[in-house]
Amino acid sequence: MNLTLEILGALIVATLGVYLMQRMQHDYRLIKIFKNYPIPPTLKVGGIVDLEKLYIFIQNFKYKIETRGNVNVESGDHIIRVASGPGEVVISLSAWGYLDFYKVERAIKIID
Repeated sequence: MNLTLEILGALIVATLGVYLMQRMQHDYRLIKIFKNYPIPPTLKVGGIVDLEKLYIFIQNFKYKIETRGNVNVESGDHIIRVASGPGEVVISLSAWGYLDFYKVERAIKIID
């Protein structure tokens, strides 16, 4: 009886450990995709940033656009277009993982 309970306890702990490791690996990949997604560090006026391809990897992410300086941007269908002005555009990418809420900010400098 004690041996059976010990074996069952070890199996439950091992199963929970494997499950938790899979969730941690998923969240690590989520952050890695956010940080490595090719967003250019500088753009000229009229340039675009396409976030549509990010939906292939992460379906539940959201983004928020903040501008610094005299920058005007147009956003639609997950494509961000710089309309005018020098300054900086900050894109905040966020998504829920299995274990926590993750947010990564990427800055783009706009040049004339």
